[in-house]
Amino acid sequence: MEINTASFGEQMELVTITEPKFKTVSLMCMLLFPVIPERNAAYALAASLLTNSCRKYPDYAAMTVKLDTMYGASLTSSMSINGNAMQIVLNGSTIASRYALAGEDLSSDLTQLMCDCILDPNARDGAFNETAFRIEHKDLLDAIQTEINDKRTYALVRARRIAYEGESVAYPVHGTKEDVEKLTKENVYEAYKEILRRAVYRFYYVGPDTPVGLAEQFRTAFKDVERCPEPLQFFVPSPIKETPAEVTEPMDVTQSKLVMVFKVKERNMEAFRLFSALFGGTPFSLLFTNVREKESLCYYCASHIIAGKLSLVVESGVELANAERTKEAVLEQLAALQRGELSDELLENARLAMIDSLRSYGDTPIFCIRAQLEKFYTGDPADIEERIQRYLALTKEQIVEVANALKLDTVYLMQQGGAAE
Repeated sequence: MEINTASFGEQMELVTITEPKFKTVSLMCMLLFPVIPERNAAYALAASLLTNSCRKYPDYAAMTVKLDTMYGASLTSSMSINGNAMQIVLNGSTIASRYALAGEDLSSDLTQLMCDCILDPNARDGAFNETAFRIEHKDLLDAIQTEINDKRTYALVRARRIAYEGESVAYPVHGTKEDVEKLTKENVYEAYKEILRRAVYRFYYVGPDTPVGLAEQFRTAFKDVERCPEPLQFFVPSPIKETPAEVTEPMDVTQSKLVMVFKVKERNMEAFRLFSALFGGTPFSLLFTNVREKESLCYYCASHIIAGKLSLVVESGVELANAERTKEAVLEQLAALQRGELSDELLENARLAMIDSLRSYGDTPIFCIRAQLEKFYTGDPADIEERIQRYLALTKEQIVEVANALKLDTVYLMQQGGAAE
């Protein structure tokens, strides 16, 4: 695998990853800028409008035909928050040029299509196309409603708002239904122009051949874009509440959802991730083995970390009668780790799981990109083998330190049997 980085403007970089075993070309564009919560809905709608049409391919049908001519290429967008940074991601993929029947340069074609979508969207006179706007506007409202209907996701969103109250990440990443309903094709276009101006640009290419002239292609495309990129913060520890917030929300559901948020002040990310794996992030973890299997307290019980906020989230689906006992059992498992009650077998199994995950980073294009993103987010230049050595060097004492550093910040319970929404 060969990795190269080229700059094509201020805060604009292209990372190319050449891996001969792949048969496809993947191109990712990341636009990163500080979160403005009240603008989330406008940014989300702008992002979705960029990949379903553009001026050259002005509707979904025309875009579909274009993608079909590129051997069934794909082009999608998504949006998320990392620390205090909003991330708009455009993903494109097609077969590698060496497999094109007529010798087409598909890498260049995919790059040109992505540039057309970003820089020349389906808009004129300071507004997005009315038809495209209405379609994506409805889809965004549907997506927000779907998130509300998915009670596991909704519980996590509610717990996040409570845990990070007053912080920009507390606000829904796609905004609220009320925010979306206020949007117009004009103010969404304004949001699009803000994105171009405010964002740090990161492009990632993965394919079997080293691309020729790709950085220059981007440099030419973006040379006239008015930009004022803003500083990014990916690690913004959240203040820990002196007394944990406990919120119960009655809801007409058949299964209660319990979410517990723990926070720490310092970070050793390898130790934090390894702790989460053995605590609740694997099928052999303490929460799965003891809380779910041995005590049969819940339908699921798992943990994950929010690295940018130095938080550990434990989520479970429970019967209401078991909710309090489930919370106690989670805290008991944490207390046991704080006392150093950790078997060598569990530690080694969790360590191997983390190492296997790292070694899989070269298996797919998205994993290759993820490895490079990790370096960008952390500012840590360590490669995969160096990170594996760090996991191998972690001791039981360091895991116990993480356990003792964790403080319970928020407990959210979606209580079944409540009033209808």
